[in-house]
Formats: sequence, C-alpha cells, structure tokens
Amino acid sequence: MSIGRNMPLLICILSVLLATSHAAPPADTFSAVGVSAQRQLEESLAELAALRQAIAEEKVPMGRRLSELEEQLLEVRREYQQTMRLLDSRTLDLSNLRSEVQSRREEKTYISNLLSEYIRSFETRLHIAEIQRYSDLIEAARLAPENSNLSETEVYQAQVSLVTASLERLHEALGGVRVDGSAVDSSGRVRRGTFVLLGPVALFRSDDGETVGIAEQRLGSLEPTILPFGSDAMTQAAATLVATGAGVFPFDPTLGNAHKIEATKQTLLEHIRKGGVVMYPILGLFAAAMLVVVFKWIELARLRQPSERRIRALLDAIAERKKEVAAAEAAAIGGPTGVMLATGVEHLHEPPALIEEVMYERILTAKLRLQRFLPFIAISAAAAPLLGLLGTVTGIINTFKLITVFGSGDVKTLSGGISEALITTEFGLIVAIPSLLLHAFLSRKARGMIAQMEKAAIRFMNQVGKTPYQPQDAAKTLAEMPAAVAEEVLRRLKHRGYDPDETCEVAPYAPGSAGSMMEPASMTIHQGMTVAEALNAMRAAESDEDFHAVFVVDDEGRYVGDLHVRLLLTRPEQARVESLIDRDTLFVRTDTDRDEVQQLFRTHDVSVMAVLDHDDQLVGRVIRNGE
Repeated sequence: MSIGRNMPLLICILSVLLATSHAAPPADTFSAVGVSAQRQLEESLAELAALRQAIAEEKVPMGRRLSELEEQLLEVRREYQQTMRLLDSRTLDLSNLRSEVQSRREEKTYISNLLSEYIRSFETRLHIAEIQRYSDLIEAARLAPENSNLSETEVYQAQVSLVTASLERLHEALGGVRVDGSAVDSSGRVRRGTFVLLGPVALFRSDDGETVGIAEQRLGSLEPTILPFGSDAMTQAAATLVATGAGVFPFDPTLGNAHKIEATKQTLLEHIRKGGVVMYPILGLFAAAMLVVVFKWIELARLRQPSERRIRALLDAIAERKKEVAAAEAAAIGGPTGVMLATGVEHLHEPPALIEEVMYERILTAKLRLQRFLPFIAISAAAAPLLGLLGTVTGIINTFKLITVFGSGDVKTLSGGISEALITTEFGLIVAIPSLLLHAFLSRKARGMIAQMEKAAIRFMNQVGKTPYQPQDAAKTLAEMPAAVAEEVLRRLKHRGYDPDETCEVAPYAPGSAGSMMEPASMTIHQGMTVAEALNAMRAAESDEDFHAVFVVDDEGRYVGDLHVRLLLTRPEQARVESLIDRDTLFVRTDTDRDEVQQLFRTHDVSVMAVLDHDDQLVGRVIRNGE
C-alpha cells in the first residue's frame, strides 16, 4: 500500500535524473547527481514516513466517522422504506377509494335507469282509469332527469315520490279505492263521474247516474271507455257500490277479455265479405265443383257393378255355344260392363278381332262417360289457390295504399287489407283441398269401373278364343246382316289382314286341333316374285302387324317356306324371292293336336307357324299366345 502511494514521487525523481543526465556529460556530473539523488531520496523517505504517520493518525477518526455515516445511511434507508410502505398503502387506499367511487357511480346510474324503467313500466301497468290520477307524478318523474336545473338529489326525490305513490296504490288496491275522473260512454260523450278500483277491475258511475259500467281502454283512445253490463241487476249493483262505497262488486274473471272476444266474433257472411271481390269467383268455383261432385257421385253410385257369378254364367254359356243364354246373362249383368258384354255376345259369330274392336269401342264410350266433368273438379282444385293468391296480392296492395295515406302507426286501419289477403288464401285452400281429394276419389272409382270392364272383356275374349270358331256360322251371320253392315264387316276384316273369301269358305276342323286354333295367314308372297315386287305386295297389304318373316307359296298355293323381311331389305330389288327362301321352317297340319302345337312352340323359339292341309296347301297360321 505504501509503495503504491509513493509511486508518483519515485517517478518524479527518476525523471529529474534522466533530465540531468541528458543535460551534462556523465563524467563530470555523475557524482553530483548521485549525491543529489541520495539527498532527494532521503527527503522523500522522510516525507513518506511523515505521510504514513499522518495517515495513521487520521485513519481512526475517519473510520469512526465512516461508521457514523453508515449508521445514518441505515436510518435514512429505514425511513425511506417506511415512507414507501406508507405511500403504497395510501396509493392502495386511493385506488380502492376510486373503485368505490366508480362503483357508487355505476350503482347511481343503475338505480337511475331502474327508476326510469320503473316509471315507464308503472305507466303501462296502470289501469286506464288511473292515468288521470297519476299523470302529474309520472310526468314530473319522467322529466326530472332531463331538467338541468335540478340537482341529483331533487331528481331522485321526484322519482322516489312516484315509487312511494305506487306502493300506496298497492295498499289501496287491496281494499279498493274511489277516485274522481272522466270517461267516454257508448255514445262517445265524455262523462264526469267516480271510479271504484279494486285490483285490476275499475267500475264507473257518472255524476248523473245515467252511465254505469266497466271502464276499459279502447285502441286509439286516451280516455277510459265504459262498457255497460248485460243485466240491470249488475248495473244497479255497480251503481250502488260506486255511490256508497259498499255493496256487491260485479267481477269479470276474464278481466274484459270476454268482451273483446265477443267483439271479434263475426258471422260467416261477414267473414266472407272481408275477403273482397275475389271471394265471389272462389265461392262460385266451389259451388260448381261441389255440384259436379254430387252429380258424379250419384252417377257412379247408380251404376251396377258386375257380379262374378253372372260373368261366370255368361262365360259358361259362351263355352256351351248358347248365344241366347249368353245374351240374357249379359243383360242381367247391367251397367256399362253388361252393355259391353252384350255387344260382344251379339258379335260372337264374327272374327275375334272384330269382337275385340266393338267391345273396345264400348269401353271407350263408357270411359268417356265415366270421366266426364272430372277434369272440371281438378281444374277447380288447381284454380282455387291461385284465386286465393290473387286475393292475397290485392289485399297487400290495398294495405300499402293505406300505409301511404295513414302511415303504419294505426294497425287497425291496416287490418282490412291484411284480412282480405288472409281470408282469400284461406278460402282458396278450403276449396282446393276437398276438391282435390274428391277428384282423386271419383277418378279412382271411375278407373276401377273401367278396369273391371277391361278385365271382363279380357275374360270374354279368352273364352271366345277357347271356343272353336265355325266359319260357316260366320258366313250365315254375314248373310243375315243388312248389305251395308255386311260390307263394313268385310272391310274391317280385310283391313285387319283377313281374306273375306276365305272366311266364308274354310271348312270346319275338329276341336282341339291346329285347324281350330288357326287364323288366316296375314300375308303371303309368290316365290316367282322379285324383291321389289314382294316389297310392293307387302306395302299394298297395309298390315299393321309386326312380323319378321312372310310365308312363300308356289303357283298352286303350296307352302314353300319363310322369307325373312331382313333379306328383302338388304338384297337387290331384282333378286328372285325363291333364292332367299328359308325352306327348313316349322309347320303343322290342320289335324295336329293342340298339345303338340304348344309343345313345338315351347321347344322352338318361334312365334308363328304355318298350318298346311294334307295337300301342302297353306290354309292359315297359328300364333304363340303365351300358354
């Protein structure tokens, strides 16, 4: 520590020595410099010793002073910490106080809002007869928050005054209270009188005693409206109670709702009139649709349904070839089915195709008769909602017109257009729904009758097909017909592909044979024709059947084979038919048994086979019928 403190002195001495050495030559001044340096060293050591002595003497007081200062520092630090703790405590208290102030302000705002809401609610809860009594208090309490000249205390006092009055009103309502006021009677005149308030009910008696009744509020009126009682006894009791303050209190348990509901009741005619002019076409459509429904219901109900027993008896008579019995059974069936079957019996000796045509004609006639007027019911069901929608649109248009004139504040003014819109829609659906259901019911009933006719016709034709056909009977029948009728029958047979000459000349065949099952060949071509001639012959026949091949015969009418229509369409027009014939085709004889024919159809994938006699002449064809 001493060396460090004397280091500057030593550096000074060395600097002087160096300066001296540079200033004079070493030989002359070395001794002098050494003596001077020794002297300076001794002086420096002495000075150093003195400094050390002084430092030692000053060290103890300074240490004591340092300890005193450190103690003062600790004391100041303790005071600082106490001050900081006190400051934190005051800051926390201030923050809590601010929070409390904010909370009180929020409570004040909440209470103010609550009181304002209570004032608004109190006014709406008042009976119309009490508004005159509390109107000043309500007005003062409502305007107090907006009055800048009032202090907050005065504002609260005005609001609390209304709360106090409302509590007093509750106490008074328990036993009833009489107050003076004015009300509007049934004629619209304002009458002065006395109210008696008991709970939610208020009675009124005018000062002259002429007007007595229940005080109610009417829409759009700021004055109580007096509804008179329905009986004199209740009127007298109410007048006595109001005048004397004692007596029987006429009480309406519905609180006036019964009178309001009674006022909303209206007759059907009034309800319809509110629908406007669109109601007239809707009601007219409904009346017409219901008339048609009643007419069709009666018409369909009066038609006789075919009896299974009668139809079975008719089919048995046809199987036994008893035409007179079959005609009697068809007439006994009655209804459109009986008429159709009777027509079929009349043409029993005619070809099955003609019988089928005349019966189908009867089915079409009955179908048109059964389904007539039914589309009108469907049109009514579809048009009624559209008319209702039209009324809705016109009602809304009228409503917007009223809004343009009167504004949207008075709902009662707008109720007329809204009623028109809703009532027309209502009646449109009332007309449409039953019309739709009745149309579906009547249509189903009509279709059911037509289906029964078709079923009976199919059974009839199946039985006719099972009964052997006798060509000579057909010839006899044609001979007995008038000339014009016979000509029309032959024309239809030719149009269907039959040869009228063959119809009258073919010999009878044994029952159950291929001859009894066959029908004339619809189309034949000659083997000597060309493709073009064959196609022209097919076009001239005007046959409406679907076929894949035609029969080919030689010059003597003997069966040669089949010719596929595909070959006619794909071969040159000058090609000869005989070069295209398929000669390995199936055929049966006229006396081939029915079971054998059916077995051939089941074994081979063919739909038609030629029928030949024993001279190989083509006499007809048998068609696969699915059995």
